[in-house]
Amino acid sequence: AAKAVKRKKVRKLKKVAICVGHSRIGDKGATSVGGVDEWSYNKKVADLLKNHLRHQGVQSVVFDDYPSESYSGAMDWLGQSIAEEKCDIAIELHFNSYSSSKAEGYEYLYYHTSNNGRRLAECFREAHAETFKVQSDRGIKPIESDGRGGGFLRSVPPPAVICEPFFGSCPKEWVLFDVKHALLADAYAQAIVSYFKNA
Repeated sequence: AAKAVKRKKVRKLKKVAICVGHSRIGDKGATSVGGVDEWSYNKKVADLLKNHLRHQGVQSVVFDDYPSESYSGAMDWLGQSIAEEKCDIAIELHFNSYSSSKAEGYEYLYYHTSNNGRRLAECFREAHAETFKVQSDRGIKPIESDGRGGGFLRSVPPPAVICEPFFGSCPKEWVLFDVKHALLADAYAQAIVSYFKNA
């Protein structure tokens, strides 16, 4: 008689929604001092991050085209799409910009009532601090529903973070990040793996 094969319990892979900020129709976001817009910069980071995560055994879906002209329509669509994909966490990739070229540093935003969102933001802050030691740490920021990025953080079902890793309007930061897509993606992957490890 054939030996009964003991079935190993398959561990369900975690899944990340990687959202490229400013993916709605006609929106490219801020432009860096080097002339690169947010969408183009972060689309590269998103694709690299997907690859980094695959090597760590984490699934991901990249959302880089929100089929709506309005912000609220785009966020509604994104929230539904992320729910359909059953993602465990969601991140939206951006970079900051300000009228003064002196504004600098990194910050990670989370929804003010989300404990796991806060924990995820802290994982991102820590991984960023380890990777880019020369930058100013602006910390993690709780965002209310009417605050900057509140639409995204409120609309997506899982714990979520908005990534603002540098100011594209700051020449010294742009020099640091201009061709560092892979290093930034690696820091993001570290943050995500760390979050799931301690879940």
